[in-house]
Amino acid sequence: MKTSETFEDNWHDIVSKAMRGLQLDTLFLAQQSQVDELSIRSLIEKKLLNESTLVSIASTLRLDAQSLLDVARHPYHQTTVKPPFFFQCFTTSYHGMEVHSYLLWSEENKKAVAFDTGADLTPLLKTLEEHQLQLSLILLTHGHSDHVCQLAKLISTTGASAWIHEKDLLPQAKSFTFPHTWKLDSNITIEALPTPGHSPGGTTYVTRGISPIIAVAGDALFARSVGGIPPQHYKKALEAIQKNILSLPDETIIAPGHGPLTTVGEEKCHNPFLAQVPQF
Repeated sequence: MKTSETFEDNWHDIVSKAMRGLQLDTLFLAQQSQVDELSIRSLIEKKLLNESTLVSIASTLRLDAQSLLDVARHPYHQTTVKPPFFFQCFTTSYHGMEVHSYLLWSEENKKAVAFDTGADLTPLLKTLEEHQLQLSLILLTHGHSDHVCQLAKLISTTGASAWIHEKDLLPQAKSFTFPHTWKLDSNITIEALPTPGHSPGGTTYVTRGISPIIAVAGDALFARSVGGIPPQHYKKALEAIQKNILSLPDETIIAPGHGPLTTVGEEKCHNPFLAQVPQF
């Protein structure tokens, strides 16, 4: 399985997302951190990294300072995550942006489930053919176009049924509400857990009955970051990630919509948004 080893978000992306989520400006950051506003504007507007300034504003942004500094110093994922062979990642390009889709299948009955569609179905369809698999389910993490743009084609090609949460309705997909679970074979189940914020019906799919557990998170959670969240949903989105993803065992693999695979243990320790539970 191959994904980019560069984090989806750099230090500036993380700071910008936190500022937007909390609706803070450079003047407020200067007042709270006791750093002159010119230094902060240089950091934010000119993207000129000053580690001392970065650390000084972290607490006001409710970010873990050491984790944020680590991303700035080491923008590459240092941990190799090795999922089982029957879980595959496909990285395709959507208007110059890399996006992931995933395929999980059962060796017991050769039935498969796709998570999102990506921008090009070629590698997914090739894997179905190579392993003689029947695609029975398409589970969508959310309705943004980079994740669902090939949905109609995937349905027409395979005959699989597609599902998405009712708050992210799509005409080609059936809707569900929480809690909802699908069974792939006698052992493997897939549980839909709410992780809204990036989108109203954002869903993380947790696969149980395999080791380690895999959580397909879409754009709710990235390695060392989170998806973009509107201010009115920011607090609840971070709470949902804590409750429904970071409560899983540390060895759980997190399969995000962009960037490298990671684990629950890694994000609990090193994600600037989550390494310390934010106090709102």
